[in-house]
Amino acid sequence: MGNLIRAHMARLWKTPIFWLAMLAMVPYGLGLSGSAIGDYQSGVLPAGLWGQPLFGFGLLAGIILGAVFGLFFGAEYADGTIRNKLTAGHGRVSIYLAALLSALLAAFVLYGAYLLAWLPRLPWMGKNLPAPPKGRLLVCLAGTVLLMVRYCSLCTVLSMLITRRAVLAVVLILLMVLLFTASMQAQDAYESADMGGMELMIDENGGQQFVFHEARDPGKLLMFLYDYLPACQAYRYMELDAAPMMLVYSAAATALTIGLGLILFKRKDIR
Repeated sequence: MGNLIRAHMARLWKTPIFWLAMLAMVPYGLGLSGSAIGDYQSGVLPAGLWGQPLFGFGLLAGIILGAVFGLFFGAEYADGTIRNKLTAGHGRVSIYLAALLSALLAAFVLYGAYLLAWLPRLPWMGKNLPAPPKGRLLVCLAGTVLLMVRYCSLCTVLSMLITRRAVLAVVLILLMVLLFTASMQAQDAYESADMGGMELMIDENGGQQFVFHEARDPGKLLMFLYDYLPACQAYRYMELDAAPMMLVYSAAATALTIGLGLILFKRKDIR
């Protein structure tokens, strides 16, 4: 399996989309750290002063990883690489797990580039920004790592099952966008129910009126989606608002995806 991973990583370093993603991490990391610094300097002290720069990668990780792996792993079938690996004597489990571990390594490299982008600001931030609670910080870090593993497991299962490169790229990107959109909708619905809020109403004559909605019970389904959906989790990690159940959901979703992926890949007809 080690040789398979090394071959993946060697090819990844030559892939333009990976370097474009690495380059995109610079403005992304600088932007979120700048947002935290701007909040502090304007007198606003949200919980996410440290959460934004430390864990903001998770918010767009699905879309970024979907784009990278859709084009990278899509070549496995197009170039006949998987068939050649089987002919060389590699087992299907080894091929699948090597792809998953390679995806994880690539994800951590991108996360590292994101963190390094704002590293020069760290001394100033450490001196001026209030220190975050260590317990919350560790839970959110663990949650962000699990979220990356969850995204990589989802990318891997689709990469090992879809043979056409163009189809894989489109499916992965669309899926990640849909997950992100669904997460944002669930988050808005949950916060509107949990905290209430104002809504602008316009009558048939064009008159405008603000209507206040009182807080209500979000319901079990909405609470589950708020804890389960990946972008909801990522946003809450940025706010240092992590519940242990979120980590359990990510771990369970990852285990289910890997297990199902291995079963389907073992049965897949590869010619």
